[in-house]
Amino acid sequence: MFFRRNLTPEQRERLDGLSPVILMGRGHSGTRVFAWACQTLGIRLGISASKLSGDAEDLKFTSEIKKIAINCFHYQTPEDPTNRELERLRQAIWKYYQKLGSPQGLWGWKFPETCLITPMLFKVLPRARFIHIVRDGRDIAFKRHLTDDPKRTLGKKILKHLNALNLPHHVQAALSWAYQVDLFDRLKSTLPPGHLLEIKFESMCLNPFSETQKICRFLNIPMTPECEHYLAHKINPKKVAQYKEHDAGEVAEVEKHIGPLLKRHGYTP
Repeated sequence: MFFRRNLTPEQRERLDGLSPVILMGRGHSGTRVFAWACQTLGIRLGISASKLSGDAEDLKFTSEIKKIAINCFHYQTPEDPTNRELERLRQAIWKYYQKLGSPQGLWGWKFPETCLITPMLFKVLPRARFIHIVRDGRDIAFKRHLTDDPKRTLGKKILKHLNALNLPHHVQAALSWAYQVDLFDRLKSTLPPGHLLEIKFESMCLNPFSETQKICRFLNIPMTPECEHYLAHKINPKKVAQYKEHDAGEVAEVEKHIGPLLKRHGYTP
């Protein structure tokens, strides 16, 4: 068994004092780009070149996050989870931190399903810092992810919760995006000052150096030559507004379902 007993009081106190950097963003929001940018800035995210997605490579950790999300994705406030569920998440994070070597410098992770347990993270990691990546929901609508896949356990549960099981996939994906972005939006005001940086994927594609400098200022770290090289060679501005390549009627249908949230984040239908 991966989890056998609760954290000791000493471990719990140490976890409470940790300040991981957590990249938050619904799957296909461009979180991979940010993960590799942060990795080249010297932040320990538990990734390597063998995993281009930029997800944490600790499969026990990411598997546990998914399992927790399956049962807890519907929670809306930090007070909703049970103590047992919160302890399970604490253990997962503690084991991951230890596997990283208990780093003293900046560390964290990127794994999109983390967005679904935002209320739990805010409860378990009061000192964490969050980089929230938002991408135009119309782009997301024409991509496929396990959180909008009715054949996957997590996707099916989310779509059922949203009464979207029988809708076209582009609407399902858009609603899944909206659910996750809105969840973070409603809770982010509870974070202490200086614990949140929000960046649009489109801004990163079009102005990668200036947007990454925001990350440097947020974390009080310098730009590195490795990061400059990554930004110069790995950022693709053609990823912006990909929804325009799709059927205009389907795009309009997506806008009908998620229009208010698009406008909230500056995307004009």
